[in-house]
Amino acid sequence: GSEADVFGVPRAAVAAGPTPPRVSPEASPREAPPVPQEELSSLVAESDTAERQPPVGVAVEAAEIAWQGRWCIRMGRIRLVRLRGHTLFIGPHWYGTIIMLLVINAVGLMFIFGVAIFTSSLHTVCGVLVTVSSSLACIQCAVGDPGVVQPHPASKGGPGKPHQLLPSSGRRECTACGIVQPRGSLHCEYCEVCILGWDHHCPWMSKCIGERNLQAFYTFLCVALGSLGYVVVATILTT
Repeated sequence: GSEADVFGVPRAAVAAGPTPPRVSPEASPREAPPVPQEELSSLVAESDTAERQPPVGVAVEAAEIAWQGRWCIRMGRIRLVRLRGHTLFIGPHWYGTIIMLLVINAVGLMFIFGVAIFTSSLHTVCGVLVTVSSSLACIQCAVGDPGVVQPHPASKGGPGKPHQLLPSSGRRECTACGIVQPRGSLHCEYCEVCILGWDHHCPWMSKCIGERNLQAFYTFLCVALGSLGYVVVATILTT
């Protein structure tokens, strides 16, 4: 009449089956903790900042300019003029280029008609050549593309503040052009536009000297100084 089995287990427990395991309250799933309001605000602010980040500036390509029937457009104070399928970049100091051309031709004509024609035809021909070549080298540099960076359509323009003294490292924002300046570019306070590979502003070439007209500038210097040296030496030797 004992209720215990051979192994000491009550017969009622055996009939009821195995006891289900008890689940600890700590093992029950919990809801994810809420994200703090400060963290949400920070994420939203970072997203807004990324959306407001100005685009990286790119250089103007003459073949991609939308002229829309016009023959002249402005970027900053540089005028882009369409002439016989070519694009001329005329800077704000265009009168400096005219003065330079007048000086070149004045020196050349004084040498040709004051010295060369009284000595030999060779000096006359050389005088014409050095005068023409110096003038052409000056014009080529003066109307060439210095590397104008396309401003943002909604940019405010102007000289930009504060004035930039050193070229960009690639992360500086130009508030005047509304872009992130490419590495080596600088916003010129005279041309009022960013110049790719900025070297310096030259009023005698009417605008800045940058990545795309630097070689033409050095060519002009070599031709002009070489021509001037020839004129001086020939004048000394023939008088």
